[in-house]
Amino acid sequence: MSPTQLAYTVFDAFTATRFHGNPASVILLQPDHGLSDELLQLIGREFNLSETAFLVPLEDHRDDAPHFSIRWFTPELEAPLCGHATLAAAVYLHQSHPQLQPPYRFESRRSGQLKVDYHAKNDLYELDFPADIPVAIADAAEAAAALELAHVWFPTLARGDIKAISRTGRGYIVEAAETVDVASVAYDTAAIARDIPVGQCVLTGPHKPTPEDPSQVHSRMFACGSGLNEDPVTGSAHTRIVPYWLSKWGGSELKCRQVSARGGDLDTVWLRDEGRVLLRGHGVKTAEGILFL
Repeated sequence: MSPTQLAYTVFDAFTATRFHGNPASVILLQPDHGLSDELLQLIGREFNLSETAFLVPLEDHRDDAPHFSIRWFTPELEAPLCGHATLAAAVYLHQSHPQLQPPYRFESRRSGQLKVDYHAKNDLYELDFPADIPVAIADAAEAAAALELAHVWFPTLARGDIKAISRTGRGYIVEAAETVDVASVAYDTAAIARDIPVGQCVLTGPHKPTPEDPSQVHSRMFACGSGLNEDPVTGSAHTRIVPYWLSKWGGSELKCRQVSARGGDLDTVWLRDEGRVLLRGHGVKTAEGILFL
């Protein structure tokens, strides 16, 4: 393919149904691609998806030990970690390069090595990500101020609807009461962008499993200051959500659903001693084509 053309593929991640989950574009580059960071950012802006993933095979890459660098670009900036676009990258490799034997290893700039295994029996991809343990705000005055901010971010929540707010490595996690329908909560884009200019705000609450929805927790994720008001399904957010709830409830497994308009499901495992979270989900191809530079 000409240096002025790039093949791309778009996948919906954390879903087995097209037009659900979280879409991401995947582009495989050669080691000598010569594309500047500025151009990669322009490509991320052009796709206008929450993330575009760029893969480059590393020197020790082999069919029996696939090894790539990975970078993720939103329309506005380079992300330090992205779950759904990493899942999309693994789906791309599995479908377009079947000679590669999982697990796929990805080297990221700010989040270390990430692995994605594939389980053929259930057509399931398993992401191995570092855990981001939420930390309660110890100072009483500071905690009260944070709760007040949370009520500004989510103006339809009454005083008793917010149980707690904790800090995470990438922002905040807000716990809603079990009586709250997380999917219907309104949010203030400008307020979240003002108070969290770089980072994320996760709203999460417990859910009573049903045959139609076996999840144990619901969540939504907002990154308004980074040009992404609400992310459809956020793998990286569950590196916080999973240890947050399992620290309260015990156990090591949790079924999660992100209740955005598109929606998506994750089966998760917290490896406490290893400081890792396993995120399991599906992915489906939705588009492919040629990008002209």
